[in-house]
Amino acid sequence: MQFDRSYFKRAQPLSALILPGVVLLVLARSLLASASSDTAAHETVKQGSEIFNKRCIVCHNKKPGDNTPFGPPNLYKVFGGHPTMTAQQAENIVVHGRGQMPPFGTILSRTEIKSVIAYLRNQSASDASKKQ
Repeated sequence: MQFDRSYFKRAQPLSALILPGVVLLVLARSLLASASSDTAAHETVKQGSEIFNKRCIVCHNKKPGDNTPFGPPNLYKVFGGHPTMTAQQAENIVVHGRGQMPPFGTILSRTEIKSVIAYLRNQSASDASKKQ
């Protein structure tokens, strides 16, 4: 009995399409995941802006670029200044307070605190990109 090799020759193009199809599927899935994470990040920043303007701006009312040495710090550059502050350090200050700032750990949820930090990081990044 002899094999009909023409079957395998016809099947080969089909197998050659599988790998590119899988690559396209993975690429499309990662693009969709990226788009949904961008939307989630935008919503987090938006929520952080709302919380900042409701809870924080009462004391931290300096406008971007205001570097006067008195009063509460200008938080618009808190993540872009020197020395740089990490998100964990900022979260710790918000939760426990520091100096004249009262603790907000029982007032804001961790998610709300992280949203405010995302908003401030976004402001620092926007300010840095404007200077370039």
